[in-house]
Amino acid sequence: MLKNIIKYIGIYLALIIFFVISLVAVSSFNKESIAENVKKSAEVLLSEGNRKVIYIPYKDINMQFDNYTDALMINTAYSIDPQTPLYSAFVARKNYIPNVTTEVYEDVPGELKSSSKYKRHNEVGELNDLANDEKAESFEYARYWHGYLIFLRPLLTLLNINQIRVMLTIILIILAGILAYLIYKKINIIVSIIFLISLLGVEYFYLGFSMQGVFIFLITMIASIILVGRYEKIKNLGMLFFITGMLTNFFDFLTVPMVTYAVPLALYFLLKQREDTELNAKQIIIDIIKFGVLWGIGYGATWFTKWALTDLLFGKNIISTALMQVLYRSNGYKKYTLLKVINANMIYIISQLLVNIIITIISIKLYEIINMKKTEKRIITNKQILIAVLPYILISIMPFIWYALLQNHSYYHDFFTYRNLILTSLGICLCLEEVLTLQFKTKGEIKK
Repeated sequence: MLKNIIKYIGIYLALIIFFVISLVAVSSFNKESIAENVKKSAEVLLSEGNRKVIYIPYKDINMQFDNYTDALMINTAYSIDPQTPLYSAFVARKNYIPNVTTEVYEDVPGELKSSSKYKRHNEVGELNDLANDEKAESFEYARYWHGYLIFLRPLLTLLNINQIRVMLTIILIILAGILAYLIYKKINIIVSIIFLISLLGVEYFYLGFSMQGVFIFLITMIASIILVGRYEKIKNLGMLFFITGMLTNFFDFLTVPMVTYAVPLALYFLLKQREDTELNAKQIIIDIIKFGVLWGIGYGATWFTKWALTDLLFGKNIISTALMQVLYRSNGYKKYTLLKVINANMIYIISQLLVNIIITIISIKLYEIINMKKTEKRIITNKQILIAVLPYILISIMPFIWYALLQNHSYYHDFFTYRNLILTSLGICLCLEEVLTLQFKTKGEIKK
């Protein structure tokens, strides 16, 4: 037990050191090397506006993508002062021109402030002003790690935002293809189809257009590929969830972090149920809690460490600011009910969820017909059904727990927090898959 705890502490310290060193390293080169692509990116974003709208043909609706935060990310990357790389990396200023900007405001609870030039928040306008060396008030955003900088700053030396979008989209497609293939080989083709249609339901293949939203799904896919591809060889699955939690906090802006925990968790149970005929409800709940706690410790410890280091090194009082922000995001200026929060998120996915359920049922029936000669019917009990679906029922309700805990955040950012509902879509479809396929197994499996 003690040896295991020491191992977790060692991994935690190693990753924190890596986070700090990598941020300092990318904050050490001059902004001139990224100036041209920042200016081109600002022009692109200015033409699109703070809220980019993309038509999604398979849903027949216009979806909003967050140029607002993408502009903030590029602004933060460009505002780095290479003369003070550690300080710049930790306080994460925007609208900052080294040796020119004189008004710098510390991070405070509530929404990130904007330049007084604008009556409303206008991150795209601020980025364009900065790219053209227009002086404005600077604001720190020290509550987050801003880990995306370790990729974004180097990329901006070579690519503008449109080129980065193409690159991200290609990576997302490749990762989805690898995971779908591994699921097909290790589990079955039906589950592979379910994963792909669940990704469609949250506009996964359009996420290359949103740097703000892409990192959660990159982490989710990579963690899932590692879990499925190396399931038999991984000796400590808890460590995978712990590291995933740490990476999630390092890169994310509090978008849909639980996805990086629950999607690999669903895959774990699919693999576990196919190797362990003695799996029971108690063990399922223990695994959910165990992996959830490890993921949560990784996520929470990483975040608190950022606040503590910023306070210790620079006296910024970020711990107090961040804790007040947690309260604000839970119930700040509440003018709505939980039901209204859920409805605001469900509206983006309800039609696709129904389609996913229909596709799942049809796929299972076709699979059964095709493999009729290779399968045998068997009698199943209510207990077997419960064990088969329990993990996925619990996973499917996780988004609603999130919405209950972070009502303010989930209501005002429903255009991306709805992506938590990939867990509900996935969970419901996997319940159907497990129940409908439980009654027929291949003859080889029955003899085994």
